[in-house]
Amino acid sequence: MSELTAATFAQKNPGATVFAHHESGGAIMLAVSPHRLVFHIEGTLSSEHIIGVLQEARADGLLEKDDFSALVNMKDFTGVIDWKIIPQISEVMPKGSNHENRNAYVVRNVFFDILTKVNAVRFPDTKHQTFRTEEDARAWLGWD
Repeated sequence: MSELTAATFAQKNPGATVFAHHESGGAIMLAVSPHRLVFHIEGTLSSEHIIGVLQEARADGLLEKDDFSALVNMKDFTGVIDWKIIPQISEVMPKGSNHENRNAYVVRNVFFDILTKVNAVRFPDTKHQTFRTEEDARAWLGWD
């Protein structure tokens, strides 16, 4: 597991509002800035924490617009994907109806590539792609 803390995550995402949930063995961090969402998910983590950071960002009025692209770094995630949570995530995430949103998923192996297919069904107006490195994902998003 990485040694990324909420403070270092915030430093990697200057100017963003950061939300973090930690539990024994896992963490999720979300950085929200104009037109960008950056997720870092590591270890084993309960599904309610994923929904929790999104609900906090929505409650703060940061997810009201629909023009966000997302970087979802799951390379250090070692838990089990709770497929039942995907519909709940789609309720609070921006939908990408402007057809310009992109979601890049950084994953450690091909097993997680299925997330792209599932999310493409849930968010058909957003482009989705998996990567093995954050650098490649950022380049595809046009963030570098």
